[in-house]
Amino acid sequence: MTAVSPTSEVPVRHPLRPGFSLVEVLVAVGLVGIALVISLPKVSRLNGRSQVQRAAQMMQAEVQQAFAIAGRNRVPVRLIWNSSVLQLQVTDLAGSVVYRRAGVGAGSGFGLNASNVTVIPASLTVFPNGLANDSLVISVSRSGYVRTVRVARSGMIRSR
Repeated sequence: MTAVSPTSEVPVRHPLRPGFSLVEVLVAVGLVGIALVISLPKVSRLNGRSQVQRAAQMMQAEVQQAFAIAGRNRVPVRLIWNSSVLQLQVTDLAGSVVYRRAGVGAGSGFGLNASNVTVIPASLTVFPNGLANDSLVISVSRSGYVRTVRVARSGMIRSR
């Protein structure tokens, strides 16, 4: 029987250091980069669609408010589309009092330009009895995605 002395050399294992190797980190960063490159066009499209939908909803709400203001104040109001600043205004017939104003241009958060928004006709008069002098069509588009708000003379508003 041989005795093992306490001073004899026994191979000592050093504990492994926690962490990742450089190769593992590079592989993870590469995979994240590939995922970003693949998903970026889809996210961009979804962002554009969201902006178009929000702009159309905002324009629809402004038209509804015009009908409500005309009924509440018992005076006709006019919806005016200003294509130079991409702004929809609700004013009195003379245009001296602006009840509401909403824009969809660069400073509004929607980032639309004149080619993205069409409003036909550019002016609409809403009477206190809930009728308008004409029908109104608002079309908002970007990158092939289109939302249309149609307002009938009777005040019926449909969005598609």
